[in-house]
Amino acid sequence: MAFVATTDSKFQIVLKKGFKIKPGSTFICGFHGLGEVGFLSTAHLTRTLNAERVGFIKSDMLPLFVSMENEKLVLPFEIFSYEEKSMVFLVPRFQPHQSEQWSFIDRLANWIAQNGFKETLLLGGLDASFKEDEEKMRAVPTSAYGDDMEKWSVPLLEEGLFVAGPLALLLAELEMLSQPAVGLLTYATRGRPDPRSAADMLEKINEVYGVEANVEQLLEESREIERLEKMRKSIESSDSPSDMFV
Repeated sequence: MAFVATTDSKFQIVLKKGFKIKPGSTFICGFHGLGEVGFLSTAHLTRTLNAERVGFIKSDMLPLFVSMENEKLVLPFEIFSYEEKSMVFLVPRFQPHQSEQWSFIDRLANWIAQNGFKETLLLGGLDASFKEDEEKMRAVPTSAYGDDMEKWSVPLLEEGLFVAGPLALLLAELEMLSQPAVGLLTYATRGRPDPRSAADMLEKINEVYGVEANVEQLLEESREIERLEKMRKSIESSDSPSDMFV
């Protein structure tokens, strides 16, 4: 599989030779934030939709790790395409290095703008301790997103709360570039991965875009994490751990 770089700089978005982004496509990305919701959601979408890997990102501070998944080499920052719905995904298996986050996000935002995406979805988590109603998520749109918010039927993030990390920086960059984008944040548990929150995210994306991303694996992972969490709390609250056993 041949790849070609889209820039000559130290930061490169490398796409498979012959692959072109269709005008009006949707760009989707989620970073490792609260509950790892953004990463879990984006990575699971690419797997369950059988999206094709069409590129990757190179940079001076590329993490010194690779792994294997489904008998294929997995790189730190991969780009996938789901042609049926004109979706392009960035799956960042690591956070961009702290020293290059601004440059990384700045280049990514400009690449998004140059490729004429119809909209950008940035997926993340929101501390569940702030939840005050039955809604499962909140939204943070750019000014250019406009009336597209209606299709989500999601309340805006309350004033006084903040989005943080690479997702916040990318939203800010896209706002300054007058790009249509929205941050979608599902309520998540702080301090551990929250696949149930990621499942909530995927169910909303299934509903809005008419895709069929299976969430059962995420729900099963969530049930296992919750089971282990209950066991841990039971052990910690017991005067004698042996009291748990008969």
